[in-house]
Amino acid sequence: MRQPFLILLALFVPAALSAQSSQFGVRGLGFPGRGLAVRAMGSGGAFGLFDAESSQNPAALASVTVLASGFAITQGFRRVENPAGSASVRNTRFPQLTVAGPVRTLPVAVGFSFSNYTSRDFTLATSQTIDLRGTPVDVSDTFSSRGGLNDFRIAGSYRLGDSWAVGAGFHIISGSNRLTSTRVFDDPGFLSSRQRAELSYTGVGVSVGFSRLFGAKLALSALARSDGHLNADLDSTRTGTIDLPFSFGFGVRWRPVPALDLAGQTMVRTWSGANSDLLAMGGTGAQNTIEVAAGAEYTTDLRRPYHRPLRLGAHYATLPFTLVMGQQGHEFGVSAGSGLRFAQQRAGLDLAIEHVWRSEGVYSENGFLISLGVSVRP
Repeated sequence: MRQPFLILLALFVPAALSAQSSQFGVRGLGFPGRGLAVRAMGSGGAFGLFDAESSQNPAALASVTVLASGFAITQGFRRVENPAGSASVRNTRFPQLTVAGPVRTLPVAVGFSFSNYTSRDFTLATSQTIDLRGTPVDVSDTFSSRGGLNDFRIAGSYRLGDSWAVGAGFHIISGSNRLTSTRVFDDPGFLSSRQRAELSYTGVGVSVGFSRLFGAKLALSALARSDGHLNADLDSTRTGTIDLPFSFGFGVRWRPVPALDLAGQTMVRTWSGANSDLLAMGGTGAQNTIEVAAGAEYTTDLRRPYHRPLRLGAHYATLPFTLVMGQQGHEFGVSAGSGLRFAQQRAGLDLAIEHVWRSEGVYSENGFLISLGVSVRP
């Protein structure tokens, strides 16, 4: 039973697609998450390395002054096109959950986050004619996956004076893909068949980061992260390991006037380390990725900086797991957002709207991602 599932998992190409996640998450480990809070999404992710509510840079926790928690939900509406035709799909994700706060009497802050590492929800369908004892028979096959990988981070930061902050994080990466393969015969004389299996993954990683203030107008931030490898089990039986990437990020934040923040960041991930592992399983392998983001936040009321700021941004990223050998998918997105605080600044809402375009050869999709973030400061 295991061998057919591994072959289907590696080789099934999108034909007719009904997906909760992107069709670019069918291969490999799925579609990668970004580890961003909603307020960072509104600026294209440009402030991610500086944002304590995001889970990219542990040094960003140094900006936390009170205990705070945040929760995000994203609703996607996309139009998908591939060789089988086109379709409209939608999905709901819960990409981010954070809790962070300072340690009294010490220049230290700690935080916990639960974020989406990869998403792998899809259903693929094909129709073909097979030969049974010399008789051609039409069949319909479907292959579905539900699940993905999650990143649980425990992190802390330490402030070195008024300018420097350093941080470190420990990551537990785990998740599963619940797989179902079904074959239905057009001839009622044949019984349909169904197989189920579960791929589960476990791994650990570490991250370190720093941020540096140059007065009140300029800040720099950097990140280095290693995610080690994943142990992959099919129905509780070890099938192998998959190397996960090293990640390196660098960000710049500039405040030319008190009401305007500008930021940009670049993130590089060495997904090609998983290439040989995925090829050994019969897949198309993996490639290194780069993500570039730029954005701005304009404060409409300096006396209440968190009351309806205007956020704008854009990002470009390449994708790690290809649908077609020798090609690499990419994503471009523009975003806008805002937010407000109420209940004496103890609660807040953030909203971000992104329009994304993804393509790789004859495969493409575009649509809107609407994200809502809720934060509480008890």
